[in-house]
Amino acid sequence: MALVLLGSLPAVRALLFAHHGSAAYKTDTVVVLKKAMVMRFVWANPHAVLLFDVKDDKGNLSHWAGEAGSPSAVRLLGWTKNSLRPGDVVTVHLYPSKFNSTVGRIEKIMLADGTTLKDSPRGDLGVVSRF
Repeated sequence: MALVLLGSLPAVRALLFAHHGSAAYKTDTVVVLKKAMVMRFVWANPHAVLLFDVKDDKGNLSHWAGEAGSPSAVRLLGWTKNSLRPGDVVTVHLYPSKFNSTVGRIEKIMLADGTTLKDSPRGDLGVVSRF
């Protein structure tokens, strides 16, 4: 029995880490969405999620969803469940979906007062693309 359990550990570990891949996002591109209006901020596991609306240069409204780390992870970086409230206007930096949808992985969010909420402790990666 112990041998079976020991032999199955690599498979279980692979499944656990597979969830945290970034295969769905263009991690070499950061999109900046200015004047984004927060519609909802979901503070829940496994990821905090920001739902927001933003207008493009022509005034067309699009609905976006940005995924951040888990509440326990981003709390260590200064986030709280009240960091983002409906109606807040923010600038969102994210890695866009590879599937041309309005979904992305949040890199950082800049609040109206200049506060920056980062999704990880790493340094800024620079902006490659802007909206």
